[in-house]
Amino acid sequence: MWERDRIIVLGHRGYMGKYPENSLLAFRKALESGADGIELDVWLTKDGEVIVMHDESIDRTSNMNGRQKEMTLEELKKADIGMGERIPTLEEVFEAIPKEALVNIELKDLDTAREVAKIVSGNNPERVMISSFDIEALREYRKHDGETTMGLLIDREEVVPMIPKLKEELGLWSINVPMEAIPIIGFEKTVQAIKWARSLGLKVVLWTENDVLFYKDNNLAKLKGLFEVVIANDVEKMLEYLEKLGLR
Repeated sequence: MWERDRIIVLGHRGYMGKYPENSLLAFRKALESGADGIELDVWLTKDGEVIVMHDESIDRTSNMNGRQKEMTLEELKKADIGMGERIPTLEEVFEAIPKEALVNIELKDLDTAREVAKIVSGNNPERVMISSFDIEALREYRKHDGETTMGLLIDREEVVPMIPKLKEELGLWSINVPMEAIPIIGFEKTVQAIKWARSLGLKVVLWTENDVLFYKDNNLAKLKGLFEVVIANDVEKMLEYLEKLGLR
């Protein structure tokens, strides 16, 4: 399901440009707006439930405070994450979206790996991509699921030399590259790194904290032919842009 003849668009934490991030509302709206799927982040609660949340605490994104690993699901469900939305469990996300929607699950640490693998196995695993910055989390996940599509999130240059070995060890499908690499190491160096990864048979997923970097200096247009997936905060703007580039 990840091999397509057009660029795949995923809503970053749902449609976080307009709706509360990592909420069922944001996930539904991303898909209604034309995204092929969604990207989300998972943590384990104190009582072993897999919940969807980006930070390691609920302080920034809800009207409550606390670290989810020290809270039960019942406690976490009391938090309002905006527009009356509640913190969803991973299972609730799968129940709320169409069976064919792609789902990129980012493991925030290795504690989630086993439980996520269990949930994925019962929810069309072929439409799921597992990703993480945490190499140990990806290793742990592979102990429980040897098949599901996997992407290595890149957040520092030191990881790059490890990519060939990790590709073989983990059966990586992609490297998930931040657009932030361009202002940090420069456009040419970023392109060189991407081309090298592609020469190893890896796909490329582009993401950013700030969508501006996709459009600034026509960055995305200049990367045409070098990526398969884009994870965007503003889904509609990205879809329109890719159509103009002839990539949708």
